[in-house]
Amino acid sequence: MDRYFWNISGPKGDGLACVVCGVSFLDVRITSVAVGRNPADESEVFACKTPCAVVLAEDAERMAQEMRAAAGLDDADVPDGDPVFCVDGHFGSLLRDLRTLAGTEALLTTSDDLVTIRFLLSLTARHAETAMMRARLVLARTKAPDTKEGDG
Repeated sequence: MDRYFWNISGPKGDGLACVVCGVSFLDVRITSVAVGRNPADESEVFACKTPCAVVLAEDAERMAQEMRAAAGLDDADVPDGDPVFCVDGHFGSLLRDLRTLAGTEALLTTSDDLVTIRFLLSLTARHAETAMMRARLVLARTKAPDTKEGDG
């Protein structure tokens, strides 16, 4: 999970205490779940499964709704009942894959570290494959009903 919890230290920052309520996982038997990372060292941080992780999830959903509203996307209804073109639909995902591919292309032109190049190539392969599948899906879903397979 890539959510960063800033301004934590001690047991919370070491993953030994809940980042929300501060209960020590060493002293109290409670189920904990990973909820993010400590930006100081990229180590995982944890929260009590209930109620703290639930509170974090609800807070994240509330913030996402506020961001969608601020961006004018809160009423981004699905056009004509087809989820292909909505923000979270296949077309939006295709655009994100294409942006990732453009970014990896830019990074590949500047990198000379073999480990980084291998990582970027694996990222390229994954996003190229999903972009291809999503493009085919969008094409199929947007094909005119009277168009034959080779016409279009």
